[in-house]
Amino acid sequence: MVNKWKLLDQVFGGGCPLCRSPGDTICRVCLEDLPLNRYACPRCAVPMPQDLGPAVLCGDCLSQAPAFDRTLAPLLYRPPIDDLVAGFKYHHRLHWGRILGDLLADHLVHDAAPPALLLPVPATAARLRERGFNQAAELARRLALRLGIPWRTGLLLRIREADHQQGLSGSQRRRNMRGAFACRGRLPARVALIDDVITTGATARAASAALKDAGVEWVEVWAVARTPKGH
Repeated sequence: MVNKWKLLDQVFGGGCPLCRSPGDTICRVCLEDLPLNRYACPRCAVPMPQDLGPAVLCGDCLSQAPAFDRTLAPLLYRPPIDDLVAGFKYHHRLHWGRILGDLLADHLVHDAAPPALLLPVPATAARLRERGFNQAAELARRLALRLGIPWRTGLLLRIREADHQQGLSGSQRRRNMRGAFACRGRLPARVALIDDVITTGATARAASAALKDAGVEWVEVWAVARTPKGH
């Protein structure tokens, strides 16, 4: 027999997901303890030392510039954000996905030059069968609602199933993702690529390269969290 209360909790939430206090989002106390990605490379959002300043690119972006032009990942992928992402992706807590989308939207709502279109990173066929949804698309849906920017699927396509990325180095991941994406249809000059977490940036690099090849002039990457280098 289906546990309807568990199902309702997964869809609609049951208080703060971190401390279970009443409400339908992260409470104010828990919000203040979230791990912010305060000092980051403006190109790829990898965490940087505070004393380098806000406009200094990291060594990887200086030596091998990615196809994307800017990245915003306001949180660090460590507890409790990693648990929220895992609950959203692997345990079908779609309400947590809306909470994560709101956390990202709160850092973008006053952006001076928003893109014309949001494009979620397409999931592999195997991932769609496994999860039943694309977490990047769910985030894009929420961001579109909050920010008033349209979002589309079917314009950025995953045309090749890459090997599993876990355990690969950054350079191995980039080779693994090469040629994995293509575009179809007309795209605006400025787009934002939406994903949940940036690990090495290999997926964002490959998808952005396909967008640039299709004529997009400016690609931003928006993600909830960034994994610190070496993790």
